[in-house]
Amino acid sequence: MSDEKEISFVAKYYRKGSFSVDKAWASLGLATPSKWRRYRAAAAVAAIVVLSATAAVIYNQYEHTAAKPAAVTEGVTPSPTEVVRVIDFEEAALPTVVDKIKEVYGVKVTNLPENAENYTLSLRYEGTADDLVTTINEILETNMTIEK
Repeated sequence: MSDEKEISFVAKYYRKGSFSVDKAWASLGLATPSKWRRYRAAAAVAAIVVLSATAAVIYNQYEHTAAKPAAVTEGVTPSPTEVVRVIDFEEAALPTVVDKIKEVYGVKVTNLPENAENYTLSLRYEGTADDLVTTINEILETNMTIEK
């Protein structure tokens, strides 16, 4: 067909809305897909991706923690300076701190400064007695030691 015949055919038979998407879906006997349906499908795919990634992270963490064999030491009891404990101080005088260390860890702290009552300490500590005394020495610039 020539261009003139094609144009005259379209001009003769064209009706407003005859080329609409809704009519095309209706002619196939299908309902028009709404844009919300597409969003729901995208949301479902995104949810699957997020859940899969979360499951992979959890599995990976579980695998790494489960893969480490527990160290078994039969008949070996750790010394009090090796035991990890949690201890809290709030504006406590140094002699009070030392008494608390003795109570919690079961160790004796020596080399307290002469003016120990003038030192105050506020901290939350989780660790061994050796590390705690070392930390206090660094903070307060003292030279306390643990008697073993």
